[in-house]
Amino acid sequence: MNKQLLSTVGLILAVILFISFNIVSNGNLKSSRIDLTADKLYTLSEGSLNIIHELTEPVTLRFYYSEKSGQELPSIKSYAQRVRELLEEYQRASNGMIKLIEVNPAPFSDSEQRAKQYGLQAVPLEGGTDPLIFGLAGSNLLDGTEDISFFQPEKEDVLEYDITKLIYKLSSVERKSVGVISSLPINGKEYDPLKGEAPSSDGPKPWAVMDELRQLFDVSVLPKNIKRIPSSIDVLMVVHPKDFDDSTLYAIDQYVLNGGKLITFVDPYAESDKPKKDPDNPMAAMLASRSSNMPRLFKAWGFERNVTDVVADRKTAIKVDFGARTNNQPIDYVLWQGIPADQLNHDQAITNQLKRIEVATPGRFEKLDGATTTFTPLISSSNEAMRVDKRVVQFRNDPVALLTKYQAGTIAYPYAIRVTGMVKSAFPDGVKGVDGKIHKSSRHIEQSKQAIDVIAVADVDMLSDKFWVKLQDFYGKKIAYNTTNNIDFLINAIDDLSGEKGLISVRSRSGFSRPFDRVLALQRKAEKKYRTKERELKKILKK
Repeated sequence: MNKQLLSTVGLILAVILFISFNIVSNGNLKSSRIDLTADKLYTLSEGSLNIIHELTEPVTLRFYYSEKSGQELPSIKSYAQRVRELLEEYQRASNGMIKLIEVNPAPFSDSEQRAKQYGLQAVPLEGGTDPLIFGLAGSNLLDGTEDISFFQPEKEDVLEYDITKLIYKLSSVERKSVGVISSLPINGKEYDPLKGEAPSSDGPKPWAVMDELRQLFDVSVLPKNIKRIPSSIDVLMVVHPKDFDDSTLYAIDQYVLNGGKLITFVDPYAESDKPKKDPDNPMAAMLASRSSNMPRLFKAWGFERNVTDVVADRKTAIKVDFGARTNNQPIDYVLWQGIPADQLNHDQAITNQLKRIEVATPGRFEKLDGATTTFTPLISSSNEAMRVDKRVVQFRNDPVALLTKYQAGTIAYPYAIRVTGMVKSAFPDGVKGVDGKIHKSSRHIEQSKQAIDVIAVADVDMLSDKFWVKLQDFYGKKIAYNTTNNIDFLINAIDDLSGEKGLISVRSRSGFSRPFDRVLALQRKAEKKYRTKERELKKILKK
């Protein structure tokens, strides 16, 4: 009897313990999980957590998801769960500063109308079913709103960055100021109030890089002939300083010596610089210079950009189809390169988590003897790179010949560098004015007040759209898909120079397809052998 009673009591206690454990687990361990993914996709990065913890005003996130329509699309249903779980992570980490509201917008309802007012997209589905709404609307106490119009499964690798960026834009953090000077129409053609001219529909369009910068910074486009860089500019970005006069270079010199931060893009042969064609002189465009440099400033800062050559690299070459010139087959174009992670500086926050940078006909930097500055490469070629006279590219560019005549070197060349240290002015006596006399700024200084911090990149084309972004029409709205980390490098650099660290670690987690390196190496070896044999046979046939 006692044994039976004990067994019954033991069974009842076991049931009670089991139920209690489940209650406690559901209540306290719901958010606990082990993230075994390679890139920790289910764990918020340090940058996201920093931005969340720095919130001083509450942010409301409204997650709109058409449950019924999503049920019919397994991939969307699965991705919606991924988005939902990540948003819950943000809410849990915010200590009450982020309020998450999930809305299931029924067709023709007020919630559907509100979603559209926020800018979210209702995507029609085949079969006459209800449209799918799958996006995020964020708001703050000041009625500021931001949105992710539609969660594209193809952009899952930047999901955390997109959400964190939305929260960052809704926060009360003061945006850093970026000044842009360029000889290229990267800002398109804007309205000129003095001339009363509006941009024409066939005029130059702004580069996508400008839109990305404006999302995160206060961007000012400065004139090429500027005489003084405003001290309110946190970071100055100089793109293709082609034919800049000394007064502009002097302004840059004084800005940097006064503690201003600079990132500059120069190029031995900028393919983005398209010379105007002259029907009366067809050779003029070919002879026109596409080079940019700031040799006087660079020398004062302890380095130089080599002016005679561009760098080719078969190991990282991008396949390009040149049509009839390559028998309508893509070949390794050694002047266009996809730089992998192992050629990026892992000791610098700007580049330590990036995976791929693309460059085109890049130049190289060299440290000068006796330099007082520290010279740190950020992006480099492989150690099998080859120097090519830039005149070969300008006048007789033959992609097949470049490939078959390629001779691997043994040196890695710096494409992008960071230079820090104390320096003297490149214009110690001032600069010659239009009157022919030497003038000095009223605030002229001859030596830097503190260690300068300059980033220089020997390639301009990496900023052009085709080397980092693809724009696709998604039901009437342009959606940008990043294909490389080029834009991440630029914004990381601006963030780091300006002292903003929050978004760097989040942005750097973006991933791209991982190439089969060994297979590609075998393919390149076989193709080189084939191309060499092909040229030999052609020579025989010509005899």
